[in-house]
Amino acid sequence: MHDTLQRIGRALELVEARLFDERLAPSDLARAAAFSPWHFHRVFQAFTGQTPVGYVRKRRFAEICRRLCMSEVPIAALALDCGFGSQATFTRAFTREIGVSPGRYRSAGQIAPAHDFGPLDVEEILARAGRQSMEPRIAHRPAFDVVGMAERFTPATSSRIPELWGRFVARLDDVRQRRGVATYGVCVDADPASVDEAGFTYVAGVEVERVESIPGGMTALTVPAGRYAVFTHAGHISRLKDTVKQIWGRWLPALPYRLVRRPDFELYDERWNPQTGRGEIELWVPIAEE
Repeated sequence: MHDTLQRIGRALELVEARLFDERLAPSDLARAAAFSPWHFHRVFQAFTGQTPVGYVRKRRFAEICRRLCMSEVPIAALALDCGFGSQATFTRAFTREIGVSPGRYRSAGQIAPAHDFGPLDVEEILARAGRQSMEPRIAHRPAFDVVGMAERFTPATSSRIPELWGRFVARLDDVRQRRGVATYGVCVDADPASVDEAGFTYVAGVEVERVESIPGGMTALTVPAGRYAVFTHAGHISRLKDTVKQIWGRWLPALPYRLVRRPDFELYDERWNPQTGRGEIELWVPIAEE
């Protein structure tokens, strides 16, 4: 099993081991997978189709539904076994999530198909996807400097990234010592020791010969040298998110590369037409050196 699959598998095992532990947080799953919270969130969601929080909730209530239908344990005792402080608290939570009370659900005598949600198996998911792969180009990139505008995003706010690009492009001429025509969307992961939420910093910028001066409202960063798996998105930019999802959720887990913590970035060069929103965009994903 590849490295990424092993990491996701460890997180899934932790969910089952602590299924009814209310203290279980997405950051705990990220640590089990040896990923930062943001990196874990995007890999997990792309691969499973579920957010980490959503997956844990669905597994908890699926197991509760199974216990209601497959056992005769009194509801009060079942509530305590499943981590609830009282039967009343359990009934409110169950009714809010499932739509009927625990008593009525038990009376029906069978688990509804929508609630038959067992533990995910990483190899099974990959097999179901047909092991489709997109063979990337492997390249080594020297360190380079970027100047641009930066903003912190979460999964819920990442739809605002085009607004950041709009502000940056309006001030593109303010950047001194620009190298080439390409623009870069650099994703900088947070230090996992400093945050518990899934978030990242995105920089819309350009490469510069050297950092001479930084315009007001902008920032500079150095992207370290390293090895990358380079994927190409072709078509309209509105479908870029689908390509990103395929890369992190299907193609990378199926390829024999170990991901490392360096910035990943989008490269927009002369193949990309900002007027039409069409063309080829390269996505550079950092992997371990051989």
